[in-house]
Amino acid sequence: MVLPDAASLYGKLLLAVNRPAGAAAALTEAGAQLDLRGWHNTVWAPWAGHLAIAIAEDEPERARAYARRSVVDAERFGTASAIGTALRLHAQIEDGQQAVELLERAVTHLGQSPAGYEHAVALVDLGAALRRVGRLEDAQEYLYQGIELAQHCAADGLVERARRELANYGLRPNRLGDVREALSQPEWAVAELAVRGVPPQRIAEQLGLPLSQVNYRLAAVYRKAGSGPDGLAAALGLPPAQRDGSDPVDRQSGPDTLGGGFDRAR
Repeated sequence: MVLPDAASLYGKLLLAVNRPAGAAAALTEAGAQLDLRGWHNTVWAPWAGHLAIAIAEDEPERARAYARRSVVDAERFGTASAIGTALRLHAQIEDGQQAVELLERAVTHLGQSPAGYEHAVALVDLGAALRRVGRLEDAQEYLYQGIELAQHCAADGLVERARRELANYGLRPNRLGDVREALSQPEWAVAELAVRGVPPQRIAEQLGLPLSQVNYRLAAVYRKAGSGPDGLAAALGLPPAQRDGSDPVDRQSGPDTLGGGFDRAR
């Protein structure tokens, strides 16, 4: 087991409770000590990215230098989780299209890592950034993906943040007939399994699809239904089930079984 650097963690916690000046001092000291020892592992000691956020308002150029350094150190370390997290932190001190591009790269890297919570945060951050540049449909897709993953991580605060972002669209549940008609057969297939409580990874296995494609289809379902995972059964007119993932579906089932009676393919 590798424990995080205590000094870096302390600075990160100060930043989390909105004490940027204290965080900046603690993280600057932590970085100086780690540099003396030649330690640049951004997973074990993520001081540079958080220091960038702590000083961004008062020293934007210095903050960007630290954010870029964090990405370089993460790329030297080489893991997808390190690179994705560093890119996500860098995006927090940027805006507009630059923030979107950094977050798109972060989501790609974190989607290849076991860091589920960091991936969920990056998805929600990307959804919010896309909303700010006017790409509303794309924003909703990523926010719904973020909600799904955050719920699997039991990250209630992140779920609420994503829902507040979605509230900016004034989403309302659509009429049942409209929702069912709006879903393609592939979307209905993943929606039925999700309502039964099957997690995305198992949906991917059962349908023989990449996990990324399952997540994309689920996000489309949530957008069209005007509902997140908790309200999906009601939005689609399906009976709720215990969400324990214990309702396996034969991968060889035909379209009528998976598609809820759809006789067309899209």
